[in-house]
Amino acid sequence: MPSVKAVIGLVICILGSVSTDMAGECNMASFYLELGCTPDVMGTNQPCPQSFTCPNLHPDPTMCYYKGVSYRDKAPIPQNAISNPCSQACSCSLFNGEPRFLCAAVDCFETFDSDLNQQCINTYELDSCCSTGTVCGKDAIASLKTCEVDGKSYREGEMFEPLNTKKTCVCAAGWNGTVDDPTFCRDINCGIEIHYQSDILQGCAPVFVGDMRSCPIGFECPSSDNKVIKSLNIKNLSAQCVFGNMTLTVGDEVTVSDTCTKCTCSVPPFVNCVRKNSCDS
Repeated sequence: MPSVKAVIGLVICILGSVSTDMAGECNMASFYLELGCTPDVMGTNQPCPQSFTCPNLHPDPTMCYYKGVSYRDKAPIPQNAISNPCSQACSCSLFNGEPRFLCAAVDCFETFDSDLNQQCINTYELDSCCSTGTVCGKDAIASLKTCEVDGKSYREGEMFEPLNTKKTCVCAAGWNGTVDDPTFCRDINCGIEIHYQSDILQGCAPVFVGDMRSCPIGFECPSSDNKVIKSLNIKNLSAQCVFGNMTLTVGDEVTVSDTCTKCTCSVPPFVNCVRKNSCDS
């Protein structure tokens, strides 16, 4: 009979794999998981959670919050606590009474060789924001190890994002196709709390392009012109979305000024918006 520790370890392992699959395959899951929200119980026929329960993300409007830790005006986030390598030297700032994080600008001067006879590729390390090296010359590039992922070939040092995951990986000699190996892959962190601190405080809605499994490109915030378009709650869910001071049931839409953007209550508690890649209006 397995020991209690073994059973607990198995459960943690299963939950970890579920979380990874959820982030890459379920709409809004990576957004909520990054904010520390927990998925509500799913039915046997529901592979993705239909709603999440979030902690109080901003209990004090005069403070900044990151991963549940509060920061006063001008207080810095320790660099080792930041999960996004492109977010550097971030500190809380109260601007017109609204909390936000200000970070140092990171400019990546990647090398693009215009000489077709001297082909070059940029190489990366897993915890780097910008490229950390360059390999030039056809022979040097041909000698690099390759990784075959999702029908594409990547050379040693190149970065890639496997399909249906929320991971970024670096091709290396020992790559075995396992995205959960921290040697080769890490979770993609969008820096939502760092870049959209005041939007979260105001109850704004994240805006996505395409599916709702990538990082948001911005937020739609409430205004006096918003109107709720009621819909039938086909899923019969009791969970609701909050948009500013408005409450929506699943299926309801809220109008916004950008006609190319559709905002819906689909996975509570946040309203989510999707912007069309092309728009006729």
